[in-house]
Amino acid sequence: MHQAIGRIQQKYPSVSKYYKIGVQTDTNGNVTSIDYRKDTQLHAQEQSEQGVYFLRTNMDVEEERIVWEIYNIIREIESTFRCLKTDLDLRPIYHKRDDATMAHLHLGILAYTVVNTVRQRLKVSGINHSWTEILRIARTQKMVTTRGTNMTDQLIEVRKSSVPTQDFQRILDVMGYKKYPFVKKSVVHKIEHHPPETSNLRRISSA
Repeated sequence: MHQAIGRIQQKYPSVSKYYKIGVQTDTNGNVTSIDYRKDTQLHAQEQSEQGVYFLRTNMDVEEERIVWEIYNIIREIESTFRCLKTDLDLRPIYHKRDDATMAHLHLGILAYTVVNTVRQRLKVSGINHSWTEILRIARTQKMVTTRGTNMTDQLIEVRKSSVPTQDFQRILDVMGYKKYPFVKKSVVHKIEHHPPETSNLRRISSA
C-alpha cells in the first residue's frame, strides 16, 4: 500500500504536496484504513504567490474570452494527438516517403474525428474527461477467457466480460452502448457417429 501511494505521489507531485496521507494497520501489518488531510494553509500560500501569464495572438478578436477558449481548444487537440500517436503507433514519422507522411496525417485526422465526436457527446452530459482519462476508465472493463478440457480431452473455452464500473457505465449510457460487448452463447456440439469398419464386421460374423 505504501508503494502504491508513493507511486501516485510521484506521478502527481504538484498536487500530492498539499495532502498528508496516513495508513493504519493492525497487528499483522494489514491495512485497515487510509485517511488524508489537505494542507489548506500551504495551498493558499502558493496560490497567492502564483503569477500570471499573457497570451499573444494575431487574431482580430476583441473579447478575451474567445481567445482563451481557442487557446484551450488548441491545447486539447495537441494533448489528444499525443495520446493518439501512442495508441495508434504513429511514431516515428518517416518523412523520406511522401505516401507514408500523408498516411500518417490522414490516419491522425480520422482518429481525432472519432475522439472529438465521443468527447462532444460526453460533454453535453456533463462528462468533461480528457481522452486519456476516458481510455483509462474504459480499460477497467476486462475480458476474461477460461480454458479447460472435458473428459474426452476436448478444449472448452468460456469468455466473459467483467462488470463495468460506475464511471464506465455512465459513459456507455451516454454513448448508447451495451453493458457488455458480447453476450454469452452456449453451443452443444453433436457427437459424430462413425459406421463400423467392414473388416470388423467380417471378423464378428466369421466367429
